[in-house]
Amino acid sequence: MTARKGNSQTGWQIFRWPLLMALANAIGLVAALVGDGWYDLVSWVTLGLTLIVIVAAWRGWSAR
Repeated sequence: MTARKGNSQTGWQIFRWPLLMALANAIGLVAALVGDGWYDLVSWVTLGLTLIVIVAAWRGWSAR
């Protein structure tokens, strides 16, 4: 196999969005377990963000 020239990405460029989504999900899950009130809002927003990203990516892929 030969490496492509000029199109290589660093590990951070590849994994930054999955890591940020994992962090948002962890925050949402902990907030849902810890308390009520504002914690519920935080959990809904952070866990709902994952669904929004999935739908946006799916629409982007199907448009190609």
